[in-house]
Amino acid sequence: MTSSEEKLREIAAKVLLLQGSEVNDNISRKDTEAWDSLAHLMLINETEATFEVSFSDDDILEINSIGDLRNKLRKLGVET
Repeated sequence: MTSSEEKLREIAAKVLLLQGSEVNDNISRKDTEAWDSLAHLMLINETEATFEVSFSDDDILEINSIGDLRNKLRKLGVET
């Protein structure tokens, strides 16, 4: 596991109130009770701050799972 992958896992676990081992690309907004609108903003904010990137408004709206978030990071040049 890369350092970036670990950081993403830690962010998702903290914001979505999960154990690190529970975090995977299939965790989604519709299936995760803790992933409400506030948690979504926190997830985006923590990710942007940690990886020093900025998501577009469209990107933010398109992120519906951890896999989506990982893909958006990859498009910005962050290997996760």
